[in-house]
Amino acid sequence: MRCKGLLSLVALLASGSIADIAPLYRSRPYDIGAYDRWPHQLYHSSSAIGPILNYHDNSEECMDDALYTVVPYWGKQVNIPGVMLLDSEGYLVWHNTGYVTGDIQSFGGEDYIVALAMDSTHYALINTRYEEVYQIRVGNGWNLDAHELTLTSFGTALIVFNGVVPVNETSFNAPEGVEFLFESGIQEVDIKTGEVVFEWRASDHFTFEEFFHFQPSDGRTETTAPDLFHVNSIEKDKLGNFLISCRMMGSIVYVDGRTGAVIWKLGGKGNMFKDLSGGAAVGFNGQHHARFHDGWQRISIFDNGNCPGRPVTGPTRGIALLLDTENMTVELEHEYISPNHALTDNSGSMQILDNGNVVLGFGPNANWAEYSSNGTLLCNVHMGPETWFNSGEIRSYRISKGAWVAQPQTDPEIAVVDDRVYVSWNGATEVSTWVLKVVGEGAEGDDVYLGEYPKSHFETEISIPSSYTGGDLFVNALDRAGRTLGSTRAVQLAQKSRPRLIDQQI
Repeated sequence: MRCKGLLSLVALLASGSIADIAPLYRSRPYDIGAYDRWPHQLYHSSSAIGPILNYHDNSEECMDDALYTVVPYWGKQVNIPGVMLLDSEGYLVWHNTGYVTGDIQSFGGEDYIVALAMDSTHYALINTRYEEVYQIRVGNGWNLDAHELTLTSFGTALIVFNGVVPVNETSFNAPEGVEFLFESGIQEVDIKTGEVVFEWRASDHFTFEEFFHFQPSDGRTETTAPDLFHVNSIEKDKLGNFLISCRMMGSIVYVDGRTGAVIWKLGGKGNMFKDLSGGAAVGFNGQHHARFHDGWQRISIFDNGNCPGRPVTGPTRGIALLLDTENMTVELEHEYISPNHALTDNSGSMQILDNGNVVLGFGPNANWAEYSSNGTLLCNVHMGPETWFNSGEIRSYRISKGAWVAQPQTDPEIAVVDDRVYVSWNGATEVSTWVLKVVGEGAEGDDVYLGEYPKSHFETEISIPSSYTGGDLFVNALDRAGRTLGSTRAVQLAQKSRPRLIDQQI
C-alpha cells in the first residue's frame, strides 16, 4: 500500500499540486525524535497545524474515505493544544486550537463534533459549519470533569462531575480520620435548556472496602481528599439505564435511570458475575470507555492494565465481553493487545466501528491502532516519537473515527510564495477541484480562467501557468459535481512569474 501511496505522491509532485508532508512509514529517525518531539507541520495559506505521522502498520482495510479520525492532542511538548480531524490517509482536514478533546456524535438528526473547551468551562457541540451551536455545562455547584460528554437519543447529554466534599455530607462509610473525599458522579443535562434532569453520586453506591488504594494520610484535609471512584465514562441505553465506569474501583456499574440504584457490578471487589474465561473477562485494571453493543449482550472496555494501588496486569488491551445477565456470567469474546505490548497508565479509548473493526487510542502513548474484529492488527499509527511514549510529551485522551460532511462558514484561503499559489480550506470535506482565475482581465471584464487542479490533501500547491500575464489571482472551490462552494480573496503579484527550472525538469 505504501508503494502505491509513494507513486501517487510522485504523480502529484509532477503536476505541481501537493504541499503537505506525507506520513512516514516505519521511520526509525521519527521514533527517536529526529522530526521533533512534537512532529507537526505548518502551511502557507492557513494558520492550521497538521500532524506528521509515522505508520508502523497500514492496511487498505483501515481506509474508508467516508470516515475521519478525530485526534485531540496536548502534552508537555505541545505548546498549542487542539483537535485535528484527519482523512483516511492521515492528512489534515480540520484543526482548531480552542478545544482539547473531541469526537463525532449525533443529536436531533445532525452530526456534531463534541469537544471540551480549552479552559474546561464547557463542552461544545460544533456543527458542520464549525459553529458552536450548544454549550453543555455542569450543574448543582459541581466541577466539570473532562472525562466524558455523551449525547443520548433522549435529547440529553451525559457529563461527569467531581468535587471535594466532607464525608459527613455523604452516605459513604469512610475509615476513622477521613474527613474529606473526592466525589465523582454523573449528570444528565437537557441539551437545549441546560437543566440537570438526573444526578448520581458514586459515594452512595460503593463501600470503602471496594477501593484498592488508600494512604493513611488521605482525607484528613481537603487537599488530600482521596480519589476513590474516578468516573470516566457513561452511556445511557434504550431502557433509560446507565453504564458507568469507575476506574479506582476497577468496576463497571449498571445503574437504574429512575432510582439510581446499582443493578449490577462488573469487575472490582464488588463483582457480581462469574467469569467463564478464568479471570480474563473481569480482570481489567484502571479501565476506560465502557460501551454496550448489540443491546446488552456485549460490552467493550479499554483495559489499561494499570491503576494506582493494584499490581500491573498489562499489557494494555481492548476487550469485548459477552454478558449473560440472567445467569450472571461473563466471557471474553476478543481482546486487542496494544502494539509492542505498550502499557497505558491512564486515559485511552476503544471504539467498535460499524464494519466490526476496532480502534484503540493509547492516551499518553502518542499512538492509535485499528484491528479487524478477530484481533488482527491492521494499522498502527504514531503521532509522536515512540522514545517518549507514556511520558506525557504528546498525549490524547480518546481517538475515534466517524462520518463527517462539512462546509465551513469561512472562505477558502490563498497565499502566493515564490510564484506559486497555495490554497486550502480548513474543515471542508467536499472540495474536489480548485479553479485558478484572474480577476476581471478578460475582453469584457470577465474573470480569466487559468486552469483546474485536483485538491490534494490539506493544502494544494499550484504552479502559475505561463499563460498568466498579470492581474489579481483567486481560486474557486468546486465539488465533485462542478458546483462552486466558495472562493478565496484575490491576491496581487508584483510581476509576471517566470518559468521555474523545476517545472522544466519535471
